[in-house]
Amino acid sequence: MNNLEVIDQVMIKGDLSVLNTQQKVEYYASVCKSVGLNPLTKPLEYIRLNGKEVLYATKGATEQLRSIHSISIKIVARDKIEDVYVVTAEATGKDGRCDSATGAVAITGLKGDSLANAFMKAETKAKRRVTLSICGLNMLDESEVESIPITEKQQTKKVEIKNDTKNISSEFNQ
Repeated sequence: MNNLEVIDQVMIKGDLSVLNTQQKVEYYASVCKSVGLNPLTKPLEYIRLNGKEVLYATKGATEQLRSIHSISIKIVARDKIEDVYVVTAEATGKDGRCDSATGAVAITGLKGDSLANAFMKAETKAKRRVTLSICGLNMLDESEVESIPITEKQQTKKVEIKNDTKNISSEFNQ
């Protein structure tokens, strides 16, 4: 595969599986750098989804983004629609710009701790989705990945990322 074909697969089609190990490390580091995330905290992970290998944001990514961009989150609605619990979160940036997103989970047959956990999961989904949205990142978050039935997390391998100014030891998924 030539460079142009690799660029097409990665940038246009969104499939990172065509990258070799070194390219994946460099891509991971570049994405982190472009949005201000610390790659040493493993804010992103690789996953195979719908035949493509993509990056998704972990809990650490959304927490870092809220801190970096001074984003405040407010829960504006909690609703039960049939057998689904839906939470709507609103995010406000330091520039005053607002965005909102929902998180939804099925609650059919749940009771006690399972129901309580589902309520918290819906809130977490809403908060993470609105964080990624207000930051302009078209990326799945960890809570969404868990609810997609056909996903395969990639095995983690320790590698060295060489930076212009220093070496950064980081984990990535191959």
